[in-house]
Amino acid sequence: MPDGSPSESGDAAGGSVSPASALDPLFHEPARLAVLSALSPAEYVDVSTLLRLTGVSKSALSKHLSMLAGAGVVSVSQSASDKRGRRVALTPLGRASFTAYLAALTALVRDAQRPGAGASSLS
Repeated sequence: MPDGSPSESGDAAGGSVSPASALDPLFHEPARLAVLSALSPAEYVDVSTLLRLTGVSKSALSKHLSMLAGAGVVSVSQSASDKRGRRVALTPLGRASFTAYLAALTALVRDAQRPGAGASSLS
């Protein structure tokens, strides 16, 4: 979506939507996908742990977190135990949107593994 918010899957005409169309570009970028994957099983993750898990630079992580926070997907707050540290959590919208993204990605992979799947089966 142009505004950076998580896109909604679905077809305005009420027809079938391909799983690929539900892959939100906000989530599909590799560094943001790594961030969201690290946050998904946790209540929150501190920034230093995200740096280690994602392997991105501080400036890149800051940019991606700003983008995700701007879309309402994550919240960034000061750590209660370390006043200099920050912790990141998925918002309820972020958790629901990322769960939908993972379902679409899983469906796309499952469809690709079906015998006869792919462009050659369309001819």
